[in-house]
Amino acid sequence: MQPDALVAGLLAALERRDDLAEAGLLDPDCRIVVDTGDPSGAELRGRVHVASALDDLRVRHPDAAFATVHVNGAPGLALRSHDGTVVGVLVVDLGRDGTIRELWLSAAPGKLVHWNARRPAEG
Repeated sequence: MQPDALVAGLLAALERRDDLAEAGLLDPDCRIVVDTGDPSGAELRGRVHVASALDDLRVRHPDAAFATVHVNGAPGLALRSHDGTVVGVLVVDLGRDGTIRELWLSAAPGKLVHWNARRPAEG
């Protein structure tokens, strides 16, 4: 599966809250690195733990929605709150078999500054 299609599939599964479809996109030994900028960050391994971390993210930000973005030239997802503030950026790394091998979640406010920078008013 192509990276854009895989990220689109993950987005669709997250939007539908379809844990089975989500798990089907993840490598059984996948991992997620969660960078919160404080000691609450973590690294989790395994399809169940990664899916649970993504579910927890949705629970912590019930008013937010995922949208596809490009992160360093690769497809990823940004989690934006209702006011447009980015509260997390998810980078997706694919395995050779076309599943998601690794996810990198940046939720540290200091690392999201450029995602939330406002453009000056054009005049």
